[in-house]
Amino acid sequence: MSLIGALTHLGEAPFERRVWVKAVAAYTACGCISATLVGACLGFLGGWLGTRPVNAFGLIVACILGLILAAREWRWIEFPLPQRSRQTEKRWAHQFGFLTASALWGFDIGIGFATQMTTGGFWILASVAFVLGSPSYGALLLVVYWLGRASTVWSAPALIVRGSDTYDLLEVIDAEWRLIHKIAGVGLVWSAVVTVVLAMHT
Repeated sequence: MSLIGALTHLGEAPFERRVWVKAVAAYTACGCISATLVGACLGFLGGWLGTRPVNAFGLIVACILGLILAAREWRWIEFPLPQRSRQTEKRWAHQFGFLTASALWGFDIGIGFATQMTTGGFWILASVAFVLGSPSYGALLLVVYWLGRASTVWSAPALIVRGSDTYDLLEVIDAEWRLIHKIAGVGLVWSAVVTVVLAMHT
């Protein structure tokens, strides 16, 4: 959950608010760096393998992938996502302190492929970045995706009423996980529609 539990408590106490801002800013900035590198590499690899100029077939395949992933989020079909079954290292906070650990967490999670994914949205973006074969567009695509993920950490303290509510918030998120997957499915369908429109204009 983008380290909501690890960082939110810093944003609740006024005397720790400055530390929280620095930690989340480091988290966001370093995630932008790794997302930029991964997106650019995907675009470069796609261009090197000959996906440029963009072909409609590749985008249609990405669209179908998005629809399949949406069906998975809605539990119409079930299959495991290709991913690494690991989370980022929370022990970094004890080893390096929250500021350095936040930067490492951001870089690690921003890679996308390095940690476990809760939804399949990353895969359609990665496939579009590859098909378009443009390092700059691939970098932009994954950076925007990362900023969406990081926004959950920025907004979490605003949802806390009492200092003891951090774990209550996490429990609410866990309880509404089915709804979260349904919303993710809607986002994947929208991504598929955008991909089809892009294919029609190539």
